Amino acid sequence: MISYRAAIQLDLPVLVSMERVLFADSPWSMGQFKEEFKGVPNSRHFLVATNDEDQIVGYAGVLVVAPGVEADVLTVGVLPEYARQGIATYFMKALEDWSLSKQAPAMMLEVGTDNTVAISLYEKLGYENISTRKGYYGPGLDAFVMRKELK
Repeated sequence: MISYRAAIQLDLPVLVSMERVLFADSPWSMGQFKEEFKGVPNSRHFLVATNDEDQIVGYAGVLVVAPGVEADVLTVGVLPEYARQGIATYFMKALEDWSLSKQAPAMMLEVGTDNTVAISLYEKLGYENISTRKGYYGPGLDAFVMRKELK
């Protein structure tokens, strides 16, 4: 069974190692994770999903800088062997709920143009593709910018 909880500083080494696997083209460094975690719980919210052995199998984070400002999904990652179990859907709904509590009117995210599984999920959740960022993840690695109004 999958469980969810707020991410803590002690999770960072695991998140960094997962990041290298899940986002090999542009993984966050330990320094980047530490910098983002400085904003928890005021402007940032991070969650992890754990399996029955209490091992982290996914993580997600969002940023809301101020009331009335759109939320920015920072990251969503799930280990391949745990894909298609509703983990990313749970994360997105939890991030949306937290963002609403911070009075964000909408959520934005970037997703690799070749990540058809994630794009399909985001579309199913009501996100719309509003633009493309060329080279967002590196040379030749473009991203779609997607947006959803929060209610």
